Amino acid sequence: MKNNPDNKEKKKREEEISKMIHPHDDEPDPTAHMGNYNFPQMLFAFCLGFVTMFVLSVKEIENFKGCPLPEYFQKEVKG
Repeated sequence: MKNNPDNKEKKKREEEISKMIHPHDDEPDPTAHMGNYNFPQMLFAFCLGFVTMFVLSVKEIENFKGCPLPEYFQKEVKG
């Protein structure tokens, strides 16, 4: 009875249905620990982003004229 073709078909159908229910029961990816990019690419991207933000911040600091004083401070100084 174990070698019955109906049982084989039934088992095959059960496996198909279980894969439909749980489609992500695949074997683990052996390269998953490596990440999406290699080290030189990540280092280059980090340095490029850091330098870009540094240059932009220096430009912002040069353009900064200071905080305006509130009106009540200006009146006290004049008065």
